[in-house]
Amino acid sequence: MAAVKHIFILGALCLLYNAAAAQSLASVLTDAPKCATDCLINVMSGQDFVGKDQKQICKDKDFANAIGDCLTAKCTMRQTMDFIKMSAAVCGMAPTNNQDEYRAMSITMVAFAVIFFALRITAKVVLSLPWGLDDTLTVVSVVFLIPFLIILQIMITLGLGLDMWYLSDYQITTTFKFFIVIEILYVFALVTVKASILFFFLRIFPDNKFRVVVKCTLIFNFLLGIAFFILVFFQTKPLSIFWEGWQKKQAHLVMTGINNITLPHAGLNLFLDIWMLILPLTQLWELGLKLRKKLGVIGMFSVGIFLTAVAAVRVHELVVFARSQDLTVINAQKAIVWSFIELTVGVMVACMPHIRHLVRHYMSRIKEKREGEMGQRNSRVFVDRSLRTITVDPTPTGPQLHDEGGLLKGNSRTPTTTTTQVTTDSRSNGSCECDLQLGSMWKQE
Repeated sequence: MAAVKHIFILGALCLLYNAAAAQSLASVLTDAPKCATDCLINVMSGQDFVGKDQKQICKDKDFANAIGDCLTAKCTMRQTMDFIKMSAAVCGMAPTNNQDEYRAMSITMVAFAVIFFALRITAKVVLSLPWGLDDTLTVVSVVFLIPFLIILQIMITLGLGLDMWYLSDYQITTTFKFFIVIEILYVFALVTVKASILFFFLRIFPDNKFRVVVKCTLIFNFLLGIAFFILVFFQTKPLSIFWEGWQKKQAHLVMTGINNITLPHAGLNLFLDIWMLILPLTQLWELGLKLRKKLGVIGMFSVGIFLTAVAAVRVHELVVFARSQDLTVINAQKAIVWSFIELTVGVMVACMPHIRHLVRHYMSRIKEKREGEMGQRNSRVFVDRSLRTITVDPTPTGPQLHDEGGLLKGNSRTPTTTTTQVTTDSRSNGSCECDLQLGSMWKQE
């Protein structure tokens, strides 16, 4: 009876399509796995699709969903992919190839991240800035970033960027193994790059309440990374299901389970990015600067919006991945690539304040050379200062400004003696290491 039905469908196809189309579809029925052939026959027999020609069938989403449900229930992943590959050829669908795009994007982004990091180190050396924990964490982030790039290039060579059904079993299995490695690198790199930014806040802002909030944010950041690592890698047993599960009929359930953990983690990280964007603004707005200067400093600390934007794109890709019935190919690949971009942008954001410091230093040097004469260079008085208070004490010989480290430089027609003294802001405590002078980042031009 099944054979008669099979012949009947073939005859119907010959009547519905031209000879070339009928031959193509007949080839699919002949060469495709039996489970896929049964699905095609059953779906084509339905009332909704009777009378449609090949072009209509190829573009019919309802048909694709119907046969997809059947393939998921009756076929293995390998059988399903073989059938999809044959169907794509019959329908004239061009294969996807994003390999060059992914390779160029990843190499370009990591190149920018390394350049920004090198400029940060240059600022430390040239300006004799003290080394802090935020610098160490930035180094660790870059250390994680380099192997991530190397592994990503290997994955692209194996087939990342191509439709999965064109890959061999070895290519798919090996790619999933590397996916586990980059997932670990991603978690630790993301935690360290956010921690480096938060420790930078602790170095430059002395307010006690603000520092407590930043420390709580640091704890949340570390706990979020640890929780994600435990849920993904210790709740999945055996671990080999990550790279072998795709071959089983329940492979889509494995992928969905991972995504159910990844999506909330990405959402919480997006919230953390927004929170870290707001944190410094609460302190900068109270600075005693002119509005133009204040907006300039706020703009420097607002570069974190780029990290927030990339994190939002990654969340979008994960949502598309979660809603898609195809949980194995392009949507998942985009999520991996955007995860890498998020890390590179994070490193660049962490280095921005130091780069601005370095740029202002060299701009000041260039300006001094153009002015030429010492009198022209000292035509105006400016003060490099931290967030601590500068006091003015009247004396018989005239007012004297007291600032930290003898940074005050004044021009007077008569020789005067300048003394240095710092009065600590009541908001700061002894443990604050405000060694990076914010004042030098926005001094008057």
